Amino acid sequence: ARADSKMLTQPQQKYVASTVGVIAALLLACGNSGVHAFMVPVTGSSVMPASTVMLHSSADNSNDQDASGSAEDDEISKLIGRRSQIKRQKKAEPEPEEVPYENLVDLDLESLPEFKTERPVRRATPPPEEQEEDDDSTKKSDIPIIDFKADYADENDFHIPNRMLISTQSWGDPKRNFVASGKLTKRMLKEGKFVPGDLQLAHEKLLEAGLTCLETSPSYGAASKAKKLSAQDILLRCLKEAPTDVLPETQIITSLGSSAWLKLTPARIAQALYDTVELLDTSTIELFQVPKSRFFPSKIIVNALAQAVESGCCNYAGVQGVTSRSKLAKLCRGMEDQDMSLTTNSFEFSLTNRRYEDMMDTCRDFNVIPLIYNPLDGGLASGVYTATNPSGGRASASAPTQFTFKELEQWQPLHSVQETVAERVATRVKRDMRNLQDRYKSRYGPAPKINTDITTTQVALNYVIAKGGVPVVEVNSPKDAEQVAGSLGWTLTDEEVDMLDNAAALCRNKK
Repeated sequence: ARADSKMLTQPQQKYVASTVGVIAALLLACGNSGVHAFMVPVTGSSVMPASTVMLHSSADNSNDQDASGSAEDDEISKLIGRRSQIKRQKKAEPEPEEVPYENLVDLDLESLPEFKTERPVRRATPPPEEQEEDDDSTKKSDIPIIDFKADYADENDFHIPNRMLISTQSWGDPKRNFVASGKLTKRMLKEGKFVPGDLQLAHEKLLEAGLTCLETSPSYGAASKAKKLSAQDILLRCLKEAPTDVLPETQIITSLGSSAWLKLTPARIAQALYDTVELLDTSTIELFQVPKSRFFPSKIIVNALAQAVESGCCNYAGVQGVTSRSKLAKLCRGMEDQDMSLTTNSFEFSLTNRRYEDMMDTCRDFNVIPLIYNPLDGGLASGVYTATNPSGGRASASAPTQFTFKELEQWQPLHSVQETVAERVATRVKRDMRNLQDRYKSRYGPAPKINTDITTTQVALNYVIAKGGVPVVEVNSPKDAEQVAGSLGWTLTDEEVDMLDNAAALCRNKK
């Protein structure tokens, strides 16, 4: 087709030019043949000069092709050839061969060794009846005891952690401020009343502090036995409910009950031990003690102790109330004849009651541990009851003052020295705190807590330890447990012991 610029307007010429271009592109893409060249003359300043557009089909063999079109055809041909070559290579490549599987060995899983790891595994806690006793004993033995007296030169093989015993004498006894149930009022708390729940909390605090030895007896709290609230009943509940995975095992020391003493025979004494073992649901008692009596010979006591040890229900045997050197020597010889040894002897001693002070050296001579009952002399040696504070800060309607003013005035010099010693110890412990903690840190891991708020009661307990005895202290509440635990980790110097000795001697001479 040919368009004359004289016959078309300028917009028409633009339209024809664009249309021809589109048609030429479509014919080239579709490969149609027989397309002839045509000329579109375009005039005007706003359009390009007149030109001729040559269109070719893919079947056109004309030799006068445009140079640019030939170049494009060559590139397309190269791409098509490359694609064909790739397809041929893929067809020529062989398929990968299948690798046969090796014969697997049939493993016997039951014969494989058990995989052990130190990483803890969380498991549900099985019922108590399903737990093995061996596992419990291993778990408890792995728990370290904070023992500040671990290196103490013991009199024999029986070691008492921290040289301190806890007495359950008041547990279950209504006459000794025990209340079976109910909520305590503030006045009752000031009077020193306590409930079974207080004893359970106190027991756990004692174990945390490393005070693991508890002393009991069938006669303690016997008035509440019908209600299952005697001292041994409450102790059994404490033992069962204590978290054994974090607290050490309780060491039990028991003595002969009054009912067994009325019919004193070796078999009867041994039976009292068997009853305690069965009641406390344990296999072994650490120490079994028998009181001495003027009505029965030493041979009966020796035979009873020997039978108790041979039965396997106790590891050690001791006596109570032997205050004569000759009597103690006779008992020790009798035990040696049985190829055994006497382990302990219990008697009273304190800052204000020094009647049997010589028995300290006597026990040491016979390698017997002196267990000191009533080390605070009912509170008179504690420094809590003084002439300026007769009630000791407690309120009681039945007994407004535990001691008379005359008694307290007599011991006022000693109480003043106790306060002075308490202040000196507190200053020294604070100054040496870093050294004290570093001394025990490697043994127990984290440095144990050491009390710096020293009281006169703690001074009285450490005085007994400094003299070579093992205090047997009553603990009836968490507060009492903290008071006793506060006496651990420090000791009295020789100078401080002499100060207390001189003050006690001065007070005794004032009688």
